[in-house]
Amino acid sequence: MRICLYTETALPKLGGQELCIDALARQHLALGHEPTVLAPYPRKLLVADHLLPYRVERHPRFYSTHLFVAWYRRYLLKLHQRLGFDIVHCHGIYPSMYLASLVKDELGVPIVVTSHGGDVYADNVRLKKKVIETRCVESLRAADALIAISRFTHDGLARLCPEAAHRIIDIPNGVNLAEFDTPSTTLPQEIPNLPSGGYAVFLGRLKYRKGVDVLLHALARSAETCDATLAIVGDGEERPYLELLCDQLGITDRVRFLGKLSGAAKNNVLQNARFAVVPSRQWEAFGLVVLESFASGLPVIASDMPGLADLIQPNKTGLLVPPEDDEQLSNALTRLFTNDALVARMREQTKAAVRPYDWRLVAERHLALYANLQSPRLAAAA
Repeated sequence: MRICLYTETALPKLGGQELCIDALARQHLALGHEPTVLAPYPRKLLVADHLLPYRVERHPRFYSTHLFVAWYRRYLLKLHQRLGFDIVHCHGIYPSMYLASLVKDELGVPIVVTSHGGDVYADNVRLKKKVIETRCVESLRAADALIAISRFTHDGLARLCPEAAHRIIDIPNGVNLAEFDTPSTTLPQEIPNLPSGGYAVFLGRLKYRKGVDVLLHALARSAETCDATLAIVGDGEERPYLELLCDQLGITDRVRFLGKLSGAAKNNVLQNARFAVVPSRQWEAFGLVVLESFASGLPVIASDMPGLADLIQPNKTGLLVPPEDDEQLSNALTRLFTNDALVARMREQTKAAVRPYDWRLVAERHLALYANLQSPRLAAAA
């Protein structure tokens, strides 16, 4: 099967959507199919597409979020004419799915769209522009199937285009379990002063909606009940403020800002932690860090919201707390820092809970959907 994965963002940029597309392309290739990633050239990042195992095709960056966007449909159409796709899978409603909808008849193949969250977030600034909202709705109407990676995106798709709600298919994102098959018992040399197995870990971008400031307040509250260390993996615009907040709260000696880590270094920090914390305050489309933590054998404390709560079984694989409630978050931190038996039980549960999310199984669900969408067309052609 010749598969086009059309996206407005791909590697070398690193984020949930980019990693998802990379994982799907690799799995499709391994399963004997021919994936092609179509994406604009990134801004200020060096492209090394030739190092990837699958085909990557690029087109110029979009001139504007709404002006001349339709003009870019020619790149998808020309690529289809050259490679002859059997399925076009758009990642993101706008502009990717919008452009595919404009050439739907010329493509003549099923079109699938996955929302990665931001495009269906109710307060998305793009959706405040009537012309773009209209284009998004028209795009969803044209899609043969709408993939929701979580309850958050399912509800968002149904809200944005109710008449397409019956075509929503729930397929989550996944995690590469093979990366975590070999447990790490030591921390990398570049990460000193972390007590192995005795710290909590936050992994993500340091931005307001991630709620790291709430976590720091909760850590300060827990000072009298447990001796806790927090490792913060990630970087972002909030880091200077968060470092200052640590000083103000008197917890600088208990917090380690490790910066952006990837690959083995990131996995080692996860595997040597006691548990992970995801204190998001606004929204999460899908909790990839939850799956990575589970694969590392870590329970997870997370905000009780769609995208996170969908993955966590309270008191079995982790704990859920209300967003922005530093008191309850502090209680949860204390509970997992002081209850060894509970953490041990949760570790066993997390390994079992994450198995259905292996990227190979997730990719197979995508391929089954593609085949189902193709069947009526193949029968009609015969």
